[in-house]
Amino acid sequence: MQKYIGYFLAVVAGICFSTACNNDEIEYNKGEEALAFSVDNTNITLDAHFPNQDALTFQWTSGTNGGTNSAISYMLQIDRQGNGFNNGVSLDLGRRVYSHKYTHSQLNNLLLDEFGVTPGSSINLETRIIAFVANENASDQASEALTITARSYKPVSSTLYLIGDATPGGWSLDNATQLNPVSNSPGSFVISVDLRPGNFKFVTTRNDFLPSYNRDATAAEPKLIYRDGDNQPDEQFGIEKAGRYRIAVNLLDLTINIEEQTVVGPKYSKMYLVGDFTGWGFWEMRQDAFNPFIFRYGAVLNGGGDRDFKFGTASGSWDNMLHPTIPNAPITHTNAMFDDSGDYKWVLSTAQNNKPYKIAIDITEGAERMYMTEYTPYTTLYVIGDASPIGWSLNDREQTRMTKGADDFTYTWTGTLKTGEIKFKCADDSSWDNDENHPWYMAPEENLPVVPNTDMVLTPSFRAAGDRKWIVQEAGTYTITINQLTETIKFAK
Repeated sequence: MQKYIGYFLAVVAGICFSTACNNDEIEYNKGEEALAFSVDNTNITLDAHFPNQDALTFQWTSGTNGGTNSAISYMLQIDRQGNGFNNGVSLDLGRRVYSHKYTHSQLNNLLLDEFGVTPGSSINLETRIIAFVANENASDQASEALTITARSYKPVSSTLYLIGDATPGGWSLDNATQLNPVSNSPGSFVISVDLRPGNFKFVTTRNDFLPSYNRDATAAEPKLIYRDGDNQPDEQFGIEKAGRYRIAVNLLDLTINIEEQTVVGPKYSKMYLVGDFTGWGFWEMRQDAFNPFIFRYGAVLNGGGDRDFKFGTASGSWDNMLHPTIPNAPITHTNAMFDDSGDYKWVLSTAQNNKPYKIAIDITEGAERMYMTEYTPYTTLYVIGDASPIGWSLNDREQTRMTKGADDFTYTWTGTLKTGEIKFKCADDSSWDNDENHPWYMAPEENLPVVPNTDMVLTPSFRAAGDRKWIVQEAGTYTITINQLTETIKFAK
């Protein structure tokens, strides 16, 4: 019996060798059922309000490979009705693929770019699927052509700028003030900006005054109107009182809302890191010393497997969470949103676990962002200043070199301090420059008094301008401890 089995396997191997077959070219017998093709909608009105929603889905059966066990690949064709598929779009979709989708924006772009459809008009299209069998002894197949009608829309700009004598940049296109697009709200932009008495309108680029969005003088309430010619009215919006204003517009609905802001600052005064590695507890973040819209956190994030996280606005509350704009976002995805409609989260992968990270979130309305970077600490820190034993000399800095502590981020120094100024050099060079190549640790504000035995904030020098030093008001022996990951300093006396 084994003899016949061996003979059979040898024959199969010989067939594969003689036809140069491989795994990609082998499929089971698909039978003799004809190739069937369908669409879920034959009359489509595309809508700019739903750019990422599905507008059209094609589906098809496998077709037959004529009993050859050969692979089948598929091509989707779309063309103007009556054109015979001679000058349309052909998409090679590969093997083992039995459906294809277009979102509203994808199909609209296809109509405008490939078929030259005028925005707002309709076109009749024909579409079919072709199955190619990877065997010359089996016939290729083409499905019956189906007809669909699609109506396009005029896309709105993805950028928008304020221009006018009421704005910070005046009438200069180069200095036009850019608005922030609103995540998951097509055509929406928002900005908080200081305005002075005068007029303004909106342009879509810093290269041309047209097209623009102006004030619709025929509307009873403030409303936008699209202007694409110099012969059209150039009505503008007016500001009577200098102040801080929040401006929100939607280019699809041509709506505008202008509000004077009495309180300038972030919507939330506290933010919290929440996720698998926090046990879904709320870890409070630190508000940035220079920009109140930014919150920071530094830690070694431990855990096994992929770890989800997001950000809270109140301890213990699951309302008004800050999410990524896509589900299962990698930590490199920076776009964020306050939106309770989808519980999207960032994912720290297994390979990214158990590493030190610095996290910064920016909650500026319309420009919400999350930045997360693996952190590498400085390895040479020196105590410098007239309060230190070496004064302002860099030549003798070895006397005040700080010593690495229990981990890679903690450094300490013990010695006598006089009254006076102090800061910390983070590079082993003799430069007094103050930038990312020549970093220092400084106080969050100028001439900040040292409070002994209290954790205080320290900041990298390059985050803001100025030479910000601590002031030692009591001479004596101190142990200074710096944690670079949490950005804290303690003067123990």
